[in-house]
Amino acid sequence: MPECRKKLAILHSPDAPPGARYYMVMQIADYLEALGIDIIHLYGTGRFVPADAIFVHVDRSVVHPGIARFAGRYARQINGYALDIRKHTFVDGLLNSAEAYPAPVIVKSNLNYGGAPEHGDRNLLSLVARRARRALSGAPKPLIRTKADYRIFPDLADVPRAYFTRDNIVQKLILEKDGAKNLLREYIFLGDLHYENIERSAAKIITEDEHVSCLPFTPHPRLLNMRHRLKLDYGKIDYVLVDGTPFVFDANKTLGVGAFSGTEKFGDGTDLMLKAFAGEIVRMLGEQGDQPSGITRPKAAAPGPKARVPRFPHAARTIARA
Repeated sequence: MPECRKKLAILHSPDAPPGARYYMVMQIADYLEALGIDIIHLYGTGRFVPADAIFVHVDRSVVHPGIARFAGRYARQINGYALDIRKHTFVDGLLNSAEAYPAPVIVKSNLNYGGAPEHGDRNLLSLVARRARRALSGAPKPLIRTKADYRIFPDLADVPRAYFTRDNIVQKLILEKDGAKNLLREYIFLGDLHYENIERSAAKIITEDEHVSCLPFTPHPRLLNMRHRLKLDYGKIDYVLVDGTPFVFDANKTLGVGAFSGTEKFGDGTDLMLKAFAGEIVRMLGEQGDQPSGITRPKAAAPGPKARVPRFPHAARTIARA
């Protein structure tokens, strides 16, 4: 008898536009289908469809525990238990209004990607419930609704009091310099595969500018530990190196392809990484039933093929001077 094809369910946010191509998971799904894996796209937990594994891809900083219960109905899960990636739970250099810090700081949303997924929620019930909770608590409307609203101040004392709310974080602005430009390092991972993506820009808040590289590497133990704390099987952690130690800015579990997808600026390394991620999922789907249900092995720092040390290991670190 012919071997049955493996099936992977991908669970999206209920309000995610079906077929939208702005997430990396969709490109991974294309490569999986080319490898003979059947993909089932689910939008919300209202319908259970049998599959060999589920990839939870809900674009929210805080995921309802019901998502984990739904994911638990599948034999294997990717990000099935990654329920909270709000910045105040893990980032470095957090400051409060009572401290003195006479150096530049950055004010961000406590939510991932400036809180844009939550503020743009098209689910009417979720929107009404969130506004009702805010009205009952007397909390003001958030000042930061997208990454464009992030602000840099030359001194902690210059940050307006209105920013010190649970919606935001105030963080030390630490820059890693490469000549006149700033570096952003991204630890991108799925299962046992580890990549370092490096971006470079003259701007202090880097989104996309000059793509440097996307290569397999051996992650710093601190990055592995943070990933384990956040229960992330797949995602990325943004950081710079300070004297060889990661200083963490952010984490994400629903990676976007960015504006450069499909162009030369996207980089061959990124495409090779996504193909490797598809292969890692195929490996996980082929494991025997007595293996762990998730695919992350936090204690095994397996570097993947051709492991490399981080690039620019001696780039200068500065406490920014605005």
